[in-house]
Parts: sequence; C-alpha cells; structure tokens
Amino acid sequence: MTIGNGMRMFAAALLVMVVSLPGVRAEESHGTAEEAQIMVGQAVAYFDEVGARKAFTKFSDDPAPMFLKGDLYVFVIDGNGTIVAHGVDPSLIGRDATQLEDVDGKKFGQEMLSEASMDGTWVDYKWKDPLTDAIEPKSSWVVLHDGYVFGVGIYKP
Repeated sequence: MTIGNGMRMFAAALLVMVVSLPGVRAEESHGTAEEAQIMVGQAVAYFDEVGARKAFTKFSDDPAPMFLKGDLYVFVIDGNGTIVAHGVDPSLIGRDATQLEDVDGKKFGQEMLSEASMDGTWVDYKWKDPLTDAIEPKSSWVVLHDGYVFGVGIYKP
C-alpha cells in the first residue's frame, strides 16, 4: 500500500505541529499568588451568595473551574478547626486542621486558624503537590470570613 502525496503532506504537517507544541511541565501549570488570592475572593463571594452548605459542597464535590484550576483549589476550615471543604482530597473533610503537620513537624493548620484575618495572610508549609505527587514547599493565602478560614495554596518553585 502506498501513501499518496496528500497523505504525506498531511503527515508532515501533523509532525511539525506535534514537535513544535510546547511541553507541559508541572512548574508551568502551577498557580500564582495572584490567582490564589482571586480564587479565595471568588469562594468568599460564592459563600455569601449561596450559603455555607451549598458552597462547601460545590468546593468539595463538584468544583467549578473558578474553584479548581491546575494545582489551585479551595479549602475551608471552621472556627473549631474542622476542615469543612477541600477541593482535591475529600478524606480531609471532617479532620481537625490543628493536628495537620507537614514533613518538618510544622502545625500549619493551627497557624492558619491563628493567623487568618479579614485582610488575608500567607502561611508557609510543605504539602503534596497534586500535579507531581511530591512533597513541595507551599504557601496558602488564608482569609477569615464569617467564622471560617478560606484558603488556596500555591506551590513554590
């Protein structure tokens, strides 16, 4: 079976397109600090619009693109320290965030609860990157709103 000139040209064009596509590396798909802050703002606005129950379900069970993008996802901790929403790991819902420690023993959940403010702050720790499955340095933007800590973290290069 022979390949006609038209098929050869198509195959060559396809090869050029594939070869010239940029490779997607994990660091290229990591979210930025600005994107994390925007996502927290969107989560707070959605919470205010629809209420806690519906918002927490949306953040956890069926995250909309504005609440889950690459390695960015929303998590929420209530005033007692209980994780009430988590965009990528539903097994964390119901857990006591104050007991969460990173690989260095830092109780970052406790710090999130104690440091979060209405203006927001960054909390640094190490956590498993959902894109690479490796433990990486992370910083989460956390905002205290209506008795809850809303957060979105970024992985540091």
